[in-house]
Amino acid sequence: MQIAVIKETLKNENRVAITPEITKKYLALGFNINIETGAGVKAGFSDEEYAKSGAKICPSAKHAIKDANIVIKINAPTDDEIGLLSPSQIIIANFQALAQKTYISKFAKKQLTCFALDLLPRISRAQSMDILSSQNNIAGYKAVIEALNFLPKAAPLMMTSAGTISPAKVLILGTGVAGLQAIATAKRMGAQVFASDIRPNTKEQVESLGGKFIEIKTDEVTETSDGYAKETSKEFQKLQKQAVSEALKQTDVVITTALIPGKKAPILIDYQMLKNMPQNSVIIDMASAYGGNVEGSQDNAIIEKNGIKIIGNSNLASAIPFSASRLFAQNIYNFVYNIVDKTTLKLNLNFDDEIISATCICNNGHNLLENK
Repeated sequence: MQIAVIKETLKNENRVAITPEITKKYLALGFNINIETGAGVKAGFSDEEYAKSGAKICPSAKHAIKDANIVIKINAPTDDEIGLLSPSQIIIANFQALAQKTYISKFAKKQLTCFALDLLPRISRAQSMDILSSQNNIAGYKAVIEALNFLPKAAPLMMTSAGTISPAKVLILGTGVAGLQAIATAKRMGAQVFASDIRPNTKEQVESLGGKFIEIKTDEVTETSDGYAKETSKEFQKLQKQAVSEALKQTDVVITTALIPGKKAPILIDYQMLKNMPQNSVIIDMASAYGGNVEGSQDNAIIEKNGIKIIGNSNLASAIPFSASRLFAQNIYNFVYNIVDKTTLKLNLNFDDEIISATCICNNGHNLLENK
């Protein structure tokens, strides 16, 4: 069995789906590894390191993929990469499947078997494979660092002979994995941290990290059975808007992380609310690729509105590619370990396994995403 790894070609993508350390783990199981030359350079891993770990360095993506049984990637294959793939090959990546349903049909037509790690179920057995958690952890940390780089204020309280500098006030909207890491990071930097989430049971987590939770009193059910946020009523949205608007008056940094799987990102801050913020404030919109949590934000762009910088970046993990790649590569390895018979190294597609049934979006020419 051969596993192929190729360069990520999407703009601003610096991660790689395998590291030299994980290469050794695959070889110990009995796999051979083909990797396109330069695939890990942006993440800080050289061809020499991969070669020492036992991988075969290939001159192009075409050569790496040619005889591979499994192709592992950070992002779903592009149209050009689909042209290099052969029927029956297995593709494992972040397909952003629920947002790319029409695109998935291309993989089915090619007779590929595809696993979307972004669809992993939220069960304890899948935690070691959870790319969203591992990458959002990195992204939440980077969001705070990025915001403070643009903020013309110091983050911590400073008491000097020349006077006292008050701590920066940071507001986190959405307290999933990225939001909680952002809270922890902002607190470590000395900022005062506030947080809001439509799920009231996240209050305890926020407070355990030293943040102050902005609570919205309601009896409305605001999360799905598997713990994700769900669309809320207009009445709840009105209450949330009022609470956030009030908090913005004293806020120096806002980090928005709110996403609803398969849906456009909810607008949490509109133009009118921006007028409440102090001049020179900074917003990092981590949902900008999905429509954005901030009205007018654009992915991979910095815009100014009323003297406030709005930075759209939905791929902050890629800005710390060495660490992000290490975690992503381990997630994929754990997934491969689960779907392969360790004795024969043959694929063991047991659709009674919740992990397999949830993540397999294409098999034998069928687009299984249509049933999800």
